[in-house]
Amino acid sequence: MKTKTKEKKMRKVKVQEEKVQEDTNSTSVLQMLGFLLVGFAIADFALSWAGVNLTSFMGGASRFSPMIFGFLGATLMSAGKDGS
Repeated sequence: MKTKTKEKKMRKVKVQEEKVQEDTNSTSVLQMLGFLLVGFAIADFALSWAGVNLTSFMGGASRFSPMIFGFLGATLMSAGKDGS
């Protein structure tokens, strides 16, 4: 007695490689400058509590310098994201 087994044929399937777009993943210069300004704003705020004034050149506006630099940095970060 012979038993027959069915063999399954394998199909060849073409797989397309996904192209990675570098433009969407890269960080623009404006975003980097924005990150630096926000970082400076955080450092300025923290050091002002320690008694160190990083922005004494701004005169009376040095009280508001963390907010000024933070808002400028956030604006540059969002402009760099939209502009690329």
